[in-house]
Amino acid sequence: MDHTKINLIVRLQHIDNLIESIMSLQKGLPEEIAALEEDLAFTARQIEARKKIAEEHQKLRERLNGAIHDCKEKIKSFKEKQTLARNNKEYDALSKQIEYEEKEIASSEIQLQDISHAEHHAQELQKKGRDLISENRYDEISEEMMPDDVLHQQLEDLSKQANQKKEELDSIVIETVEEVTQLRKTLGTQREVVAREAKRLLDKYDHLKSGTLQNAVVKLDRHACSGCNTRVPTNRHTLIVQGGFYVCESCGRIVVHERLFDEAAAEKA
Repeated sequence: MDHTKINLIVRLQHIDNLIESIMSLQKGLPEEIAALEEDLAFTARQIEARKKIAEEHQKLRERLNGAIHDCKEKIKSFKEKQTLARNNKEYDALSKQIEYEEKEIASSEIQLQDISHAEHHAQELQKKGRDLISENRYDEISEEMMPDDVLHQQLEDLSKQANQKKEELDSIVIETVEEVTQLRKTLGTQREVVAREAKRLLDKYDHLKSGTLQNAVVKLDRHACSGCNTRVPTNRHTLIVQGGFYVCESCGRIVVHERLFDEAAAEKA
């Protein structure tokens, strides 16, 4: 067996492992940041929705109060005209106009009451939410129950957390960017060599890596595949010790002697 080819693919895996080791320093920060930003956007939408409702209520309240004021002024004017009415027909016509304006006032007042009831209901829900928070019964709180001040505090806290995580991630990226860039360059060069000298092994390697496996080539550890802990047949141990490889029947990984990884590390160093 040509052990040179397996050495080449082990070196490729070793470089991949180095890159993965550096990237693991990020400790899942990109995923944490994405989750925080999703929560941040959700909280911001809640606050914006409440703000929009409050603004709509205020505009409607101002419009209704303005309409009531106008109606009262008209009624006052109509009543003054009634005192000058020349006949019953003219008086009755003014009475109908007054009646119409009074109905408009009543309609506007009902709408104002509806706004007040809606606002009172929202306040009652938030009061209930605050009571649940004090009792640590967060799982029983609906979106409508979350108090306004708590929402704003959540928004502030989430924003701070997201910014801190971003700063931490940026720091790690800055510290490792040169090393990762160089390793990826080395990885590309090594892939070219493997593609020329061991194309079938490279295809196997890429096939394994295209799935859920992070490592396609692993060490023999206590007579087992270190990738899935499946025992390697005894009759293949000698081959592996001699520098060959074994394809795990359970996970499909390429199993080699740990010495090959040590040699790859020494060569990289």
